[in-house]
Amino acid sequence: MILQNLVKAIREQNWFAVGLELIIVVLGVVMGFQVTAWNSEREDRVTEGHIIARLHDEIMGLEDNRWDWAAERASTRENLLSASQKLFAESVENLTPPECTALAMSHIFNAPSLALPVIAELESTGDLDLIVNGDVRTAITVNLQADTWAREMDTALNHEILNLPPDHPQLFHFAAPATGDNWNPVFDGSVRCNTDAMRENRAFLNALADNISKGNFYMTVMVNVADSFTALHAAVDLELGLTHSVSTD
Repeated sequence: MILQNLVKAIREQNWFAVGLELIIVVLGVVMGFQVTAWNSEREDRVTEGHIIARLHDEIMGLEDNRWDWAAERASTRENLLSASQKLFAESVENLTPPECTALAMSHIFNAPSLALPVIAELESTGDLDLIVNGDVRTAITVNLQADTWAREMDTALNHEILNLPPDHPQLFHFAAPATGDNWNPVFDGSVRCNTDAMRENRAFLNALADNISKGNFYMTVMVNVADSFTALHAAVDLELGLTHSVSTD
């Protein structure tokens, strides 16, 4: 109908009618684009809501299933440091069972994974821009960077860390278990150390110092991951209007 009116107006050289019909056409196109943009924006906000809700569910799932890694690692580090004071300084004290256990497991950097699948999907699809909330988007980016760095360091350090008992079998031995059921000798206190021989073994002491340094560095990396995870949790809670407590482990 508009096209017919436009053709008729041109034939009649009714330029006012021509201009009016063109304005109507242009306004119709503009309004069509605007409606499409509004619908797209509305769909994006709905998608954003689903993403943030899923993000919160995944955060809560990790919170419920993670253990107090920081406290456990701090305990091991404390025993490593006290053992080092006995081995590197002029001391005649023997290592305690917890100190000996810490030496035997100084190569273990076990930490709970804080990776969130929804963030990996946002990264792979490029949909991070769907998150309008700047605090949430920034927290996601910081968490992603911290987690990527931690995984890279985990791979690098685990290729270089030294397992002391197999490398120095003359310095460690394991006490026979009372029962063979569920024996976990490295972790259950069964390991025994030859303290005097350790003090005289320079290769062992150098390897121990290397393990302690790398362990301390890895703990710093993982604390950064935990901090970014906590900050992300807080930002998501604020966006969703939630006020439950957030773990700071």
